[in-house]
Amino acid sequence: MKRPLWSWLAVAMMVTVTPATATNGYFAHGHGASQRAMGGAGTAMAEDAFAVTGNPAAGVWVGDALDATFTLLVPVRDYSATARGEDAGPGLFTIGQVDGLRSRRERFYVPGVAFARRAGRAHAWGLAVYANGLNTVYPGNAARFAERIPLLTAECEGTFGGGAPVVGGPPDIAGLCGNDSPLTGVDLAQVLVVPHYSRRLGRRWSLGISPVLAVQRFEAKGLSAFAAFSNAPGQVSDRDMEYSFGGGVRVGVFGLPVDWLALGASFQSRIDMQPFDAYAGLFPEQGAFDIPSTWNVGFALLFPGRQRLALDFQRIRYRDVPIFRNGVEPEAFVNGCLLPRLLAARTGGLLGEGGPSRSCLGGDGGPGFGWRNVGVLKVGYQVVLGSFVLRAGYSRSDTPIVPEHVLFNIVAPGVPDEHFTAGFSFRMSSALSVDVAAMYAPANPVRGPNPLSHVDAGLVRILGGAALPGLTEGDAIYGADPQDQEVEVDMYQLELTVGIGYRF
Repeated sequence: MKRPLWSWLAVAMMVTVTPATATNGYFAHGHGASQRAMGGAGTAMAEDAFAVTGNPAAGVWVGDALDATFTLLVPVRDYSATARGEDAGPGLFTIGQVDGLRSRRERFYVPGVAFARRAGRAHAWGLAVYANGLNTVYPGNAARFAERIPLLTAECEGTFGGGAPVVGGPPDIAGLCGNDSPLTGVDLAQVLVVPHYSRRLGRRWSLGISPVLAVQRFEAKGLSAFAAFSNAPGQVSDRDMEYSFGGGVRVGVFGLPVDWLALGASFQSRIDMQPFDAYAGLFPEQGAFDIPSTWNVGFALLFPGRQRLALDFQRIRYRDVPIFRNGVEPEAFVNGCLLPRLLAARTGGLLGEGGPSRSCLGGDGGPGFGWRNVGVLKVGYQVVLGSFVLRAGYSRSDTPIVPEHVLFNIVAPGVPDEHFTAGFSFRMSSALSVDVAAMYAPANPVRGPNPLSHVDAGLVRILGGAALPGLTEGDAIYGADPQDQEVEVDMYQLELTVGIGYRF
């Protein structure tokens, strides 16, 4: 199938760099050096051509501009896992005990470019290209399946058991180990190509619209052991890099009702993406991975002395999308998928079955990350001092990860909830400027139970324990239990952005 020019531009950007910009979940806190230096605030500002990434109506106020940025992002990701309680009964899945296992690859390089051009006094058009993403690669560790369940217990290399059976461990009689990569992680990159058009309404207001054209790239490693609990076992992990394409729209309004106040608001629709066919057995709804809708509102106060104070609120609707909305619901996943598959393995298919299930990986109700919607408050300040524009900012957000769904978020630890930012622009001439922004997002660990580490199944009441003699009645199955393994995910980030701006 012939691809449009914009899609090849986005793919080329992905090939040359790895856009891994997880901050508010996996959305960048801002785009362009001025936004990044002001905590991401900018819905009611038009400092550079990147203003349209938050509000397309700002384009007509920018003038004729070309801005390019290059960002170095250093996200430090790790997870910890405790041992199960001493009195824990049978367990279905347990990660090896570890303290602060750190993800590899901690430097990512992210470019961006934005262009704005006036078309008469009342119109403007242009283009912006920017990125979102997340990445993890965990080496080592091991996982145990079917703890204290005779003939099923297996210990496998890798955080989620994707490697070979551990040497000296129990024999993998049921074939539960993945026997693929012992490295565990995911690589998600999104590049958005955003043409924009804006029009003045009178002297003080404008409207804008941006088609949002998106390309995604995804790869998963070390998850092959969960193929046994998928509707499409061959499409779960350790496949080639997969690309998908899609689009949506952003609309916005911008105004200066009085000389000292600017207002702005915008809405971006859910971006419908082609499913990742190579991972149809991993994501809910057979590989669906759409980009959530967002909206933001903001204002900027224009003080004497060429000072500005900006305040934004952004809402990211992760629960629009099944991969983020669905969590690991123990009752559905255990009784509807995991136990029937284990029973089938234990009894040669006499009990349990391996057919498609809504509750298995890849099913409409299958496990995902279990994220909640995120609200982000952003504040930024800038002052012009001669040839310099000095900026500082702060943002505070909800953490999308909740403790009860922390297990699968080992590969997507989007936990930072604060960003401290600062930066400056230096006007080298009336046309040329150099822009710098820095960001620090402190650690914000999220800890919760592994819902699969200590499980006694409701199915046992029906089977009387005959099929799984290691299981007995009487223990709690669903919800937190004192014997559960606990898992903690964490990340802190450092970021430096350097940009060049040119005014025509």
